Amino acid sequence: MRKGLLTRTVLLGAVLFVCFPTIAQDSNFGLAKMDSVYSALKERILLIEEAEIRASMGDVARPAMVPSEIIEVQKLDQIPAASRIEALTALPGVNMVSSGGGTMRPVIRGLSGMRVATLFNGARIESQAWGEYHGIYLPEEGVRAVEVIRGPATLAFGSDAYGGVLNFIPNAPLQEQGRESRISLSGFSATSGWQITGATEKRSTSTFHAFRGGYKQHDNYRLPSGQRVFNSGYQQFFGQGTFGYIRPWGVIEGAYSSAYNSAGLIGHAGWQQSGDHLMTTSVRWRWKNWDLKPRVSYQLNHRKEFETPFGSGPQGESTEEELALDISLRTVRFDMTAHRETMGDWSTTLGLQGFSTDSRFDNDGDVALVHEPLIPNSGADEVGVFTVWNREVSDVGVQFSGRLDRRVTAVGTTLDGVDSSESRVDYLGAVSAGAHWKLSPQLVLRMHATRSERVPGLSELYSNGIHHCAFRFEQGDAFLKKEQSVNIETRVDWRHAWGNVEASVYQNSIDDYVQIAPTGSTTEGWEVYAWEATDALFRGVEIAGNFAAPHWKHVHMDYAFSAVNARDRLDVLLPLIPPATMRTVLGWKEGQWGALHGIFAQAVWNHNRDASLVHLAAGATLNEVLSLNVSVQNLLDTEFIPTLSMLQNLGIPEPSRNVRLQLSWVF
Repeated sequence: MRKGLLTRTVLLGAVLFVCFPTIAQDSNFGLAKMDSVYSALKERILLIEEAEIRASMGDVARPAMVPSEIIEVQKLDQIPAASRIEALTALPGVNMVSSGGGTMRPVIRGLSGMRVATLFNGARIESQAWGEYHGIYLPEEGVRAVEVIRGPATLAFGSDAYGGVLNFIPNAPLQEQGRESRISLSGFSATSGWQITGATEKRSTSTFHAFRGGYKQHDNYRLPSGQRVFNSGYQQFFGQGTFGYIRPWGVIEGAYSSAYNSAGLIGHAGWQQSGDHLMTTSVRWRWKNWDLKPRVSYQLNHRKEFETPFGSGPQGESTEEELALDISLRTVRFDMTAHRETMGDWSTTLGLQGFSTDSRFDNDGDVALVHEPLIPNSGADEVGVFTVWNREVSDVGVQFSGRLDRRVTAVGTTLDGVDSSESRVDYLGAVSAGAHWKLSPQLVLRMHATRSERVPGLSELYSNGIHHCAFRFEQGDAFLKKEQSVNIETRVDWRHAWGNVEASVYQNSIDDYVQIAPTGSTTEGWEVYAWEATDALFRGVEIAGNFAAPHWKHVHMDYAFSAVNARDRLDVLLPLIPPATMRTVLGWKEGQWGALHGIFAQAVWNHNRDASLVHLAAGATLNEVLSLNVSVQNLLDTEFIPTLSMLQNLGIPEPSRNVRLQLSWVF
């Protein structure tokens, strides 16, 4: 069953690529080439001018009543943070669970894990499939913007992504023909760390390609007390390549990305290593009135955990490598979207999606596990369809969307395959409806309601072993029911020449919400945690805006407030829920002095019950070639342990004041 889906996926991709030229030969060659190049590359070449990615050739239509939030990578680098993924916490409702070693897992409106989808090059990343202590993979190069999608639009990205979507939008091809290269250097004071990245890109009349790579090294981080946190250092290597062919009938694009991360296990002498490999291929073209885009992707995520210190591997060629954990996750995905604009201001998007994922211990004869595998060999297959209808009429817009999925989840006891007799079949349905009204030239009211379902993941169903980096024994429950979420949201947008305000209130009621909790028992000295289900209610508010007087074009003030309250059926607070947070930014932007332009400076105040922090950042660009950014996190060197830190049980605070220096050269 599982091999059959993979075979059909590969054959489907081959047939599509072979048939594309034949399908599109009925159009004028010159006109078709001009139209296809413009249509396919327009959205990716032009700069993002609004906080919304609008539907374009082959892309999924975005719900008009809930615009997505976009932050360009240049703005991301100006935020005082140790990494781009950490900088996303500047957005209201977006937080990160941290477990040290650069590992972070996104939280959107209190929801995390497999309820939040991460996309890169249009493909979904599965790096956090095995539990709370595993973060997402994100390359430091090749990204031009990050889009945060919430509400009904998440239906187009999978049956289980109702918590939200982080879409890392890849770099666009160069606007002009030729080659451009870039080198960036960064330094970090709190970890005595450094990072170097490089990229070279080229575009011709009918092709474009890019090669990127980088390396980062961080030592044990320093606390405000001056002490270093033992075994908190980490390093990463990554490389990626992208290519594209512009044909008379459309555009073919492909990408390969690879990264290896090695980090110490804080609180232990051991260490961990994870490797991510991602390949994607897509085609976009127009057939009659439809914009079509098929995509096929493959990801291998391999994770190892060691009880011995870093560098103390096996001695001799015949010695087996002893591991506390060795597990691989292979995922093949395919999706096909079709979008059409019709008469009467209607737009329609149709989609077909599916995946086959396989989690297993690869026993190649030279590895010996210290403990039994955390998750037995298991996997899942899913096929689904979705549709989105949207209509804009004068000052009113409506949208309806829905999807249906069938998932087969199975567990096997051998390394040769999955025993279909130990499988479960789930049928999933999701529907959404919403509308927006333009009450005045400055005021827009948006409302929507969404019902979604999610099947528990492999770790939630089948875990039965020691999770080494979490220092505990985890037990899954194969009889967990599927989650059922009903989300209602109201949002008001106000725009004025002096600034804008966006305010949202929402409620998300989830039946059979899956979480992990201590059982109070131990096995072989390890505390036992079990995956269990409860009913949960999430209620929250988000307010964001900015102030910029027209006659003070360089001065701006941004503010954001977010709060979420999440409780179970017994009215007990759920774990790992972010605290209410207020963030205020006062800054100077787009300044110019001689050959320097893009001059910026900002002071940030971030306040919640964990700590009240002050950050600074400044930078400029010289002759559009050399850019320098300097930022200071935790200026006052405050010692604190965040609510969302997985190191709370160890009593380990966050790093001390961190000065980041970033220098980029374009040539």
